[in-house]
Amino acid sequence: MLAVASTDARGRVFLFDLEDERLASSWSWSADDGGPSDAGGVAFDRAYNIYVADTRCDLVRCFSPFGLPVRDFGVPHRREVGSTVRDAPGRLDRPHAVAVLDDMLMVACGDRWLVRGVQRFTLAGEVLPPLRSFGESDARFGAPRGVCADAAWIWVADTQHGVVQRFRRDGSFVARIATAGAPGAQSRPIAVVTRGDGTSDPPALIVADAGDEPGLRVVPHSGRLEPAPANDQLVEPSALARDARGRIHVLDRHGERVVRLTQDLRFDHVVVDLLEVGFGG
Repeated sequence: MLAVASTDARGRVFLFDLEDERLASSWSWSADDGGPSDAGGVAFDRAYNIYVADTRCDLVRCFSPFGLPVRDFGVPHRREVGSTVRDAPGRLDRPHAVAVLDDMLMVACGDRWLVRGVQRFTLAGEVLPPLRSFGESDARFGAPRGVCADAAWIWVADTQHGVVQRFRRDGSFVARIATAGAPGAQSRPIAVVTRGDGTSDPPALIVADAGDEPGLRVVPHSGRLEPAPANDQLVEPSALARDARGRIHVLDRHGERVVRLTQDLRFDHVVVDLLEVGFGG
């Protein structure tokens, strides 16, 4: 299954069957007071519950596979003045991306520099210690827009720092990985996923970059960074996903479509066009 989150003053999720390439279900929600909400990054757990970052409401919302609300993550707040108040355990300041690793939820937050820019929770809602940027207790993440995890590693697309930070699954920091394609270029990584080709440990990464050289970039464990061949046919890619077969799916065209790439990261075909399934209607 593929979940695509989008927004038109309400948060919306479209759930697609990748084998049949058809829309399986969709649902929407508003803020608790009936006001506008949002939908950013999305992730599944092993029971196929769906976790969606509601950036506007400073929450992560969990839904069953049938679209029924399960629970919310994040301490409610009123966006008080001052980063110290917002940069606190359990508070989600502008969450943008989510990832699930076993029974742990990770949330990448912030439109500003935050010490707790990547918060962690158990799937039951217990607040866990956050990831520590560069392994330092008071260092700040630079408005990270992407996070992913595999069996061994956690990866954070640290947007303002222009790097991907790598952590062990226990949360300990390992390394920073520069994502600029050329010396002196400004990189703004906004999504990251492992390539999953099984040829290295840690694996190569695929990063969506919104900096000076926008598009997808392959970031190997060692060696030269390379642009993805599909870049000429993509329009501002903003999110990445890898399915059970290891195929890479890319959300692009301002969040309106999902395309699938071949094994060598060339454009394969359009899997989903949200304008054709009722987005905005």
